Amino acid sequence: MAFFRSKGNQPGQTPASQSSPIKISQTTDDPIASQQALENGNLVPAALRRLSALSSDKSFTSDLSVNEFALLTSSGLQPICQVTGTAVYKVGYQPMPYGGSQTLNVISEAFNESRRLAVNRLEQEAALAHADAVVGTRITQQMFNSESSLIEFSLVGTAVKSVGGLLSEVRKKTDAAALTTLNGQDLHLLLENGIVPLGLVGASSCYLAALSPYTFQQMYSMYGANMVNFEIKEFTDGYYASRRIVMREIEKTAKSLGARGIIDFRFRSATNSYQLPGMNSENVGAVAFITHVLATAISEPKQSAVPKQQKILFVNP
Repeated sequence: MAFFRSKGNQPGQTPASQSSPIKISQTTDDPIASQQALENGNLVPAALRRLSALSSDKSFTSDLSVNEFALLTSSGLQPICQVTGTAVYKVGYQPMPYGGSQTLNVISEAFNESRRLAVNRLEQEAALAHADAVVGTRITQQMFNSESSLIEFSLVGTAVKSVGGLLSEVRKKTDAAALTTLNGQDLHLLLENGIVPLGLVGASSCYLAALSPYTFQQMYSMYGANMVNFEIKEFTDGYYASRRIVMREIEKTAKSLGARGIIDFRFRSATNSYQLPGMNSENVGAVAFITHVLATAISEPKQSAVPKQQKILFVNP
């Protein structure tokens, strides 16, 4: 896989969107203006124009099903419009490390930064739509191909407004829409039980698990252990290590939101194989485990909320 050095924001820097206000007056479709807006952490002018016109339009757009729309309406939620956040990111040069298994920081940071940019843009669109939450979010996270080293992170959901209720209370405290991975039915059930979503939590990790010389010899020798089944413990441990890293990050994020826990857990993993660094062999000697997690943080149940009896539909086979 070919990688090149990225020129994007470095981890730990303040996002540009926090220092540059959104300028709704930029309403042209000039490509240069769009690129400058993205560099400043703002939305492209076309998105600003669409969202700023919502105040004079009483109709709405959504990707909600009939059931989702009916349940959300019964919960006092009104759909406003579809909102999106997207980032296409170039992965920087990642040298294959020597010295055993370890995290591939350049690749991990690229995945995490592309997600952060996309989520930030989704949040900006939700704010311009004066939304209290985003539901029914569809998520795309992928690499275009191994040669280009381009990755995409996209989110598309429906912005909703709360007419009173728990979501309105949370919106007043946080001054930001609650971004969720939940569909309309799930959000309805949460609100019925006095629980509100607090936001998205996510993390990505790329961990390189390298074979020890002893295991490498066992795997590719013509005789001995190569003739029988046996576990490759370095690769098993690498999978656990990658998952442990992302779980630690989302737990930290959930605690910073004051969450009771996380639900609607979306877990994805992929692998890439490499030759073992420092060895003159075409055999696979290392595997990179790429792990992605995205979920919704939720609050403590409201004490005054009384769970309502749910209707159960029995269908004969």
